Amino acid sequence: ESDEVGCAQCHNGAFYTDTKQYDVGTANQYDKPHQPFDTPTLVEVWRTAPYLHDGSALTVYEVLTTGNLHNSHGKTKHLSESELEALEAYVLSL
Repeated sequence: ESDEVGCAQCHNGAFYTDTKQYDVGTANQYDKPHQPFDTPTLVEVWRTAPYLHDGSALTVYEVLTTGNLHNSHGKTKHLSESELEALEAYVLSL
């Protein structure tokens, strides 16, 4: 993974998580402002849809795009469609 995206800063180690909490910009109207959320493991993440703390992302692709509008949950806005699809495929392969 490219350092440009930054997923491995939080999703690292044998279980692809640092077990810490972060404000990744996904809080909704029912959450506290700037609410931190657990960094989930990415191991077998394909089993755990829907994604994000509130289930608002139905796919990993949505986590990377519509679930990351402010680039707070990794820097994905600069990625092309094919790069986003490749990143999604990689995450789903773990």
